[in-house]
Amino acid sequence: MFKLAFASCARIQDLPLQPAWNEIRAAAPDALLLLGDNVYLDDNGHADADALAAELRQHYRRQLAEPSFAALLADLRRRGKAVLAIYDDHDFLGDDRCGADEDGALREAARAELVQAFDPVTTGAEVYRRQSFGLVDVIVLDTRFHRRRPLPIDDGADAVLGAAQWQWLQQQLRAASAPFVAVASSITLHHFADESWERYPGAFARLRGLLRARRGALLLSGDVHRNAVYDDSGVIELVSSAVARRGLVFGALRKNYGLLSFDERGVRVELRSLKVGGRFDFRIELDDWRLP
Repeated sequence: MFKLAFASCARIQDLPLQPAWNEIRAAAPDALLLLGDNVYLDDNGHADADALAAELRQHYRRQLAEPSFAALLADLRRRGKAVLAIYDDHDFLGDDRCGADEDGALREAARAELVQAFDPVTTGAEVYRRQSFGLVDVIVLDTRFHRRRPLPIDDGADAVLGAAQWQWLQQQLRAASAPFVAVASSITLHHFADESWERYPGAFARLRGLLRARRGALLLSGDVHRNAVYDDSGVIELVSSAVARRGLVFGALRKNYGLLSFDERGVRVELRSLKVGGRFDFRIELDDWRLP
């Protein structure tokens, strides 16, 4: 069996103590996937790369020192397990900002701080990558660095990932030989909030075409401060977001995260939450690859 924990959206400024990481550590995952907004910039309008890097570094230091998170990372290191991390907008350039529309020095500074904080496996200078874990190949996409803002007309297939990453993704999916493939995207595939792949029709259709006919393929995403499951397009998407946040209206604690337990026959999906509507626990069988 292989157990993958995944989570997103932790704001250290609001929650200096983050108990959800203790629950994840108790589950003893074989890998931890952080889907972005791992910290939150206070300044969403940085125009100077040095100032952006300094603020990100400050928040990463606080997050990495949070006792429960630090204990989880130490446990994973002790057991020789993997940490896979990618940014979204709040730990990149700021709210809804896209790298291809910005000064290159800014996006390079943000990427460098992610690498400094989590030391991820990289593909050259890029932070997208594929890591194989026997039963599962995990493909981590970078949906920020090369992305453009959506236009009123179709942006084309390269608008989210850029041409080189698209070519790389196709190659990695062809090379992936594990029974299961988990594709990690910081933004949701289906339309839940302001940002999603569906806002880019050409890119959405291309990714849908790559994944929908592949038995054992899952798309994992975060960003939207809820847990959800979706397969409207024929692609199974599992969403988990707000592992350490407070609700916008009443300020209630959010502890949303996901656990996937893979075996030779299928995967158990657990999405955990303090809210009843955010809790899921079901299996998807490999021979009948659809949501129950």
